[in-house]
Amino acid sequence: MTDTPDSPPDYPEATVVPRKRLRLSLAWIVPIAALAVGAALIARTVLQTGPTITITFRTAEGMEAAHTEVRFKEVVVGKVTKVALSPNREQVLVTVKLDKSAERLAVEDTRFWPVRPRVGLAGVSGLGTLFSGAYIGVDAGVSKEDRQLFTGLEAPPPQLRGEPGRSFTLAAQDLGSLDLGSPVYYRRAQVGRVVGYTLDPARDTLAVQVVIAAPNDRLVTPQSRFWNASGIDVTVNANGLTLDTQSLASVVLGGVAFANPADEALAPPAADGQRFELFANHKAALAPPDGPPLRVRMVFDQAQRGLVAGAPVDMLGVEVGAVRSVALTQAPKSDQFPVEVVADIYPLRLGSVRRQFVAPADGAGRADALFMKRAVEHGLRAQVRNGNLLTGQLYVALDFIPKSPAATLDARADPPTIPTVRGTLSDLQPQLADIVSRLSKVKFDEIGSDLQETLRNASAAGNGLQETLTSATAAIRQLTPEAQRTLADVQKTLTTAQATLANLDRNVTHGDAPLQRNFNQALAEMQRAAQALRVLSDYLQLHPESLLRGKPADADPTKPTEGGR
Repeated sequence: MTDTPDSPPDYPEATVVPRKRLRLSLAWIVPIAALAVGAALIARTVLQTGPTITITFRTAEGMEAAHTEVRFKEVVVGKVTKVALSPNREQVLVTVKLDKSAERLAVEDTRFWPVRPRVGLAGVSGLGTLFSGAYIGVDAGVSKEDRQLFTGLEAPPPQLRGEPGRSFTLAAQDLGSLDLGSPVYYRRAQVGRVVGYTLDPARDTLAVQVVIAAPNDRLVTPQSRFWNASGIDVTVNANGLTLDTQSLASVVLGGVAFANPADEALAPPAADGQRFELFANHKAALAPPDGPPLRVRMVFDQAQRGLVAGAPVDMLGVEVGAVRSVALTQAPKSDQFPVEVVADIYPLRLGSVRRQFVAPADGAGRADALFMKRAVEHGLRAQVRNGNLLTGQLYVALDFIPKSPAATLDARADPPTIPTVRGTLSDLQPQLADIVSRLSKVKFDEIGSDLQETLRNASAAGNGLQETLTSATAAIRQLTPEAQRTLADVQKTLTTAQATLANLDRNVTHGDAPLQRNFNQALAEMQRAAQALRVLSDYLQLHPESLLRGKPADADPTKPTEGGR
């Protein structure tokens, strides 16, 4: 059989096989649904749960897992989940689970601290925790860097971020009574508080941080002056006793006060963080600028007890400086030990007086020394004077003394020496000693003896007069009646005179008469006064300074003396 080319090939017939379908049993529907619901819950929990952080504290006082809360602005934003010791057992590790809404609190500069009841001089805080228990406070940071491990504070921070107001730094020589929470006053009204202090080794000062709350922070200008208003400022000097305090709170807590100079217009507010000087008191803070001081030296040949460092130096009644030191020195080629006084003088306080002695060509560096040199040539001398008789404080007076010996001042010396004259007290002491010496020479014993002899003579004269009256009475009886009547009147008069003399004898001339006893007592008192004056004269010659300072208290005989130890 022959195939033709046009016929199709012979293929086998295809067979259709049906595909088997996967059949799911109804028993799997419930587990699959439960799995889907669980996955959804897990996803929801993960999406709604905040970060977990760890905070280290020195102690876990009042903190409990699952009970202690974390609060930001008194809103609960998390809870403590675990409290454990650190591996080195020096700290406590507190694990905190934050809410999702508070996840931005877990950043680099966020601060945490425990809130517990605190009692201090600045007040009482955290009383609410007595009922609710301790919790962890939060000060939200502004950083963008996430963080999981934090070092907690042991006390609330002095200033929270976002708190209205501005902070300033005060440079102080010492802290005084200041402490955290000490108030800051303006016109005796509290406008801020002290929030911290640190030592500044670079400047060898103390840096005190203060915060002035808004809107009072605008009162602080670049010209503001701050001073330490702690406690009671008691000053005893040549001007007497001065007491100054801001308030009762500043006596207990310490405090800082500030003011703006009255003669300056109110400037724009000071920048946040600006540095100011903290003066010791109100007077120093508001004093006008003094310029650089001129240190001078004065040598006195008298004892200067009562002249201390800080005593004022005035010129014609104007305070121009203060004493810096008082010390003994030895005079060259002599066995004398004069008193050397070093003082700081501020010539700018003299104003136009200084300008009269200083020429523009002198230059700023030598102008003050040349001013003192020319003033000395015109008779300026230093003299120690009594500033207060009650306290015995002395001060240095710069005055133009008439007819003073010629003297010069070496303006190139360091420090220059101002010529001195003796104080007025040195003239008073010899006069008092001379008066006491004259009183001690009065013979009070002889005066008393002469007075007693005079009284005895008066008594004898009275007795003779009585005898004369008796004789006259006998003669009168022999006279005529008229004369007798006349003489009777005379006799009455004489009798009265006799009674008067008898009374005089009884009260004056008799040894037990009151006047005699009083006079004897007066003589004894005068003798004792003379002895006391002799003792006073001897004591003043040895201790002339006691005219101002008084006699020192006697040593307690029950306590051992220095040499008896």
